[in-house]
Amino acid sequence: MEPGLVFALVWAVLALVGGTLLIVRRGWLAATIRAEREAPGMRPGLRSPGPKVFLAIGAVFIAMGLFIVGWWVVASF
Repeated sequence: MEPGLVFALVWAVLALVGGTLLIVRRGWLAATIRAEREAPGMRPGLRSPGPKVFLAIGAVFIAMGLFIVGWWVVASF
């Protein structure tokens, strides 16, 4: 197997896992960032990302991973 193909497959797996984690943990991520921005000493009025942002980013990562896996399957024939 070529090194470039191995790199692409590893990247695809990382994208799928990372995207899934972003989607599953989006509420926790949003709450944690909000709590840090509302902590004493921070500038008042800082906005924090909502759960929908992490849903969108996770979906993009999953789409990228699926595209790479699909490309690998098509290229193997």
